[in-house]
Amino acid sequence: MMRTMFDQTKKSSHVHNICKFMSLKNDAVVRTLSILEFDFCFHLEYNPDVKKYLSQPHGYHYRFNGRKCRYTPDFLVFDHQEHSSFIEIKHSSQILKADFRARFAEKQRIALEEYDKRLILVTEKQIRVNPIFNNLKLLHRYSGLHSVTAVQKRVLGYIQRKQRVQLYDVSQYLGLSEHETLISTLCWLSSGKIQTDFRSADFSLNSYVWC
Repeated sequence: MMRTMFDQTKKSSHVHNICKFMSLKNDAVVRTLSILEFDFCFHLEYNPDVKKYLSQPHGYHYRFNGRKCRYTPDFLVFDHQEHSSFIEIKHSSQILKADFRARFAEKQRIALEEYDKRLILVTEKQIRVNPIFNNLKLLHRYSGLHSVTAVQKRVLGYIQRKQRVQLYDVSQYLGLSEHETLISTLCWLSSGKIQTDFRSADFSLNSYVWC
């Protein structure tokens, strides 16, 4: 019989870093209980394989050292096939502790056997990795802009005609400053109209974009 998941209220009294992440993907504010969890939202927000995600979802119980313990994952993540996984966010300094590793193994077992979900561990070494982390933060800064300027339309039109182009060429052809070119491009990147490689280098006029 599947175990009953409990409603999560407050994870721990010593957690004070409650942050709010504005998610266009979820069309809602995502509240996290740490800055590291907040930083992970940038990856979830712009990962094309993620359809939606929840912070502090319903938790479940597991047994450890003869005691019944309750556990709330940091995130519940859904893909486009509606498959879902639990995510646990931890600093790498904590994951080598014997107590954590034993508890986490039991949490993973219950998640898989009782709820048919993987429990995945993610550390700051995977989250705060550059250049992608800085690029995603930059992208998020300009996401959700509703007004479209004439300059932005010209930039999109030129990229669509070329299909793939370096932003330096966009700037030169349209006679735009570096700032105008990058800001206009970020608006279309955030809406999914065009794409780029955020993993290889800092976003700049050297970046290539494509439709």
